[in-house]
Amino acid sequence: MKKTKTWGLLLCAALVLTAAACGADAGQKAAETRDGAPRKSITMKSGAMEGSLDPAGVAISSYVEYAKLCIDPLVSFDGQGALIYEAAESHTVNEDQTVWTFRLRADGKWSDGSPVVAADFLNTIRRCLAPDGQSIYADQLYVIRGAQEAHEDPALLDAIGVSAPDEYTLVFTLKQPCTYFLKLLTLPVFAPSKEGLAVNSDIAWYTNPATSLGNGAFYMTEYVQDERYVLSKNPHYHSADRVKIDEIVVRTITDSTAAVAAYQSGEVDVASGLPAYILDEYAGKEDLYIWNMQTTKFILPNLRVAPLDDVRVRQAIAIGIDRASACAAVGSDYIPTTSFVAKSMVSNASDKLFSEEKAPLFAEDIERARQLLTEAGYPGGAGFPALTYNYPNTETDSDLAQAIQAQLKDNLGINIELNGMEMQVFSSERRAGNFELSRHSWTADYTDPINYLALYTSYSGNNDNGVDDAEFDRLVEASNLAMDPAERGELLHEAEAQLVANQFYVIPLNTQIYVGLRNPKITGVTVNDRGEGMYRFADLLP
Repeated sequence: MKKTKTWGLLLCAALVLTAAACGADAGQKAAETRDGAPRKSITMKSGAMEGSLDPAGVAISSYVEYAKLCIDPLVSFDGQGALIYEAAESHTVNEDQTVWTFRLRADGKWSDGSPVVAADFLNTIRRCLAPDGQSIYADQLYVIRGAQEAHEDPALLDAIGVSAPDEYTLVFTLKQPCTYFLKLLTLPVFAPSKEGLAVNSDIAWYTNPATSLGNGAFYMTEYVQDERYVLSKNPHYHSADRVKIDEIVVRTITDSTAAVAAYQSGEVDVASGLPAYILDEYAGKEDLYIWNMQTTKFILPNLRVAPLDDVRVRQAIAIGIDRASACAAVGSDYIPTTSFVAKSMVSNASDKLFSEEKAPLFAEDIERARQLLTEAGYPGGAGFPALTYNYPNTETDSDLAQAIQAQLKDNLGINIELNGMEMQVFSSERRAGNFELSRHSWTADYTDPINYLALYTSYSGNNDNGVDDAEFDRLVEASNLAMDPAERGELLHEAEAQLVANQFYVIPLNTQIYVGLRNPKITGVTVNDRGEGMYRFADLLP
C-alpha cells in the first residue's frame, strides 16, 4: 500500500489550505465565554501524528486517540469490560451467531446536525474494500460474507453481507460465527464516516473541518499537520448535556523531556508516554497516573531478506538478547516479555492473563544462539552481513536500539546499523516492506488475543514482513470457528507459539507501564476496557 508522490503533494496542499482557513488561536478561543461562564479548555499532549484520521484509511495510533473524543462506534466497552451502546441503541443476533442486527439511535447526529444513519457505516466499509482504499484493517472485514471476495474483485462490492433495511437499521451477515464480533466492532473499519463527505477521492478530507465531522462528544475545528488539532464540543451530540469541556487542544510533542516541561509550565494539562523518572518525581502526587499498557514492542525481521529468511538466524537473534538489560537501558517503565499477545491482556477462557496460561514461549540462551548462528553458516558472526535496524527517532526508541545493537554485537558478533527515522516515514517504509529489521509496536484495539495474531495471517493488511505460513493461518481460522472458549483459547496459544516460538516471525521485546501527568483540576476521567483514559465526560474545576 505505497503512497505515491502525488498523494503526498495533495496532502501537503490540503494541509496548507486547512491551516490558513482554520488558524484561529487556541488561547483566544479559551478566553471566550459560554452563557456568561468561562469556557473550559484543556490541552493534551500527543505523540507524532501517525497515519490518518480516516477510519477507512491508515487509521492507527493517531486515529485511536482522536476517535475516543470525536467518533462514536456502534458499541464500546467500559473499564470492567461491560458493553456500552454508543451509536447503536440495541442489537440482536440469530441462534448460530451469523446475523447481527443493530438498531441505531434516533438521536444520533453529526456535528453539522445531520442524522447518523446506516449508510454512514456502510460508507466506511465500502471505502475500505474499494480498489483505492488505504485501510490496513480491511482484512478485519473478512468475517462479513463476501467481503474478502469484494476486496479482491470490486465488481462484487454490492453483494457483501452488510445491509441497511432502513436508515436506522444495520445488518451484518457473517460468513461464519464470530464469538468476538462485538469487540471487532470497535475497530476503525466499522466506525461511521459521513456519506458524501468522507470520500476516497479526497484523501485529505479529514483535515478540513468542513468535511471532518464528528458524531461523538467533540468535533474538529482546526488541523495543522505535525503541530496540533483543536476539538470543540459537539452541540448535536446525543449526550451533550454530560459534556462539560468546551474545547480540547491536542498538541504534537514528540520529545519526552519537552513534554514534561510543557506540563510543568502549564502549556499542557495532560501528558502521557512520559519517562520513568516521573514515577519517582511525582510519587504520591495527584498529577501522576499510570496503567499497564496492552502493548508489545517487538523486532520485525523481513522474511524476504537473507539471512533473515533462515529460521535459525531469527531464533538466534530472539534468544540472543537479554531483555531485562535492554529494558533497564530504557527505563523502569519497560518490562521484558517473550509474549507477542499483550502481557497484561486477560484471557477470555479463564480468569488468568493470557500470557500466564502457558509456559514462556521461549527462553533467552546466548550459547544456544551462537550454536544456531554456526549451524546457519556464521560462526561467531563471521560473514554475517550488516543489517539495518529501523526505528522511530524518539529518545526511548533510540536508547532501546542502541542496547539491542550492543547486545547483538557482544553476544553474537553481529553488526547492526541503526537508522532512526521520522515517525510517518518509518511507518510508511515498514508498511511498504522497505526494511531489514524494524522496531514495531502493537497496542490492542480490542481485548482479544486474535487482535495480535490476525496481524500476520497471509492475507492481513498489517503483514509487513511477508509471513506466509499455512499452519499459522489454519490455527487462526480454526480459533475463529471454535465456539467453546477453552478450545478457542488453546488454538490461540498454538497460533502464538507457531508465530513466535517455532518460526520466530516476530521477536517480542517488552511491554510498558504507561506514565502520565494530569492536571488535578480535571475530574470525571473514566477508562475503557484497555485501561485508556476517556475524557469525553470529564470536567475542569475552577
